[in-house]
Amino acid sequence: MVVKVYVDYSSQPSRAILIFLKNTKIPFEIEEVNLMEGDHQKPEFVKITPLCTVPAIQDGDFSMGETVAIIRYLATKYADLVPDHWYPKDLEKRARVDEYMAFHHTGTRGGCCGIFISEVLIPLISEGKEHASEETLKRDEENLTKQLDKLENAFLQDNDWLAGDDISVADVLAVSEMMENTLNGRDVTMGRPKLKAFVDRVKDRLNPIFDEIHAEMYAWKDKYCSEIL
Repeated sequence: MVVKVYVDYSSQPSRAILIFLKNTKIPFEIEEVNLMEGDHQKPEFVKITPLCTVPAIQDGDFSMGETVAIIRYLATKYADLVPDHWYPKDLEKRARVDEYMAFHHTGTRGGCCGIFISEVLIPLISEGKEHASEETLKRDEENLTKQLDKLENAFLQDNDWLAGDDISVADVLAVSEMMENTLNGRDVTMGRPKLKAFVDRVKDRLNPIFDEIHAEMYAWKDKYCSEIL
């Protein structure tokens, strides 16, 4: 059985899922969904997930969306094909990964994606006619700082990885979010040596797959953003 994975390379969660899958032995094939062209609203995709979001998967007759839920499903169903460190079977080790993933959406993603929407998506979608207000940018900057502080102080502390003594899906989710802002030349690790060392550690561990997946992100920038950003 081959799992179909529906992704758009412009999507941070899509890239995280692909990096995870490429580091397992789960057989999968990629189906690209172009968000900019509205593929996620087409009836055939709505059948895959009524949430109309990417990533999504089709595994035989079963389909679903939502990144964290997909990771848990795949790591559990195909446990023999997934190295244990990605989503450990040990209850306490798994709980640490789950703890980060519960934080992720409003934490790392909330901070990084908020500023990305203001600096990149608003001018992109409006074709350069609209920009976030100074008040909005200030709020987004403050939230980014708050969430990165939590990432460093609550999860990294003196650890090399976010959720244990080895790399896990938590690290892939986090760094995929932080990479998004490089499209606009923003380095969220600036002035944060601990965070920068962590990002470099994840990249080194995951290359060449990491660079391969993110090359597609920059190709998306060249196609849609080059004249606006």
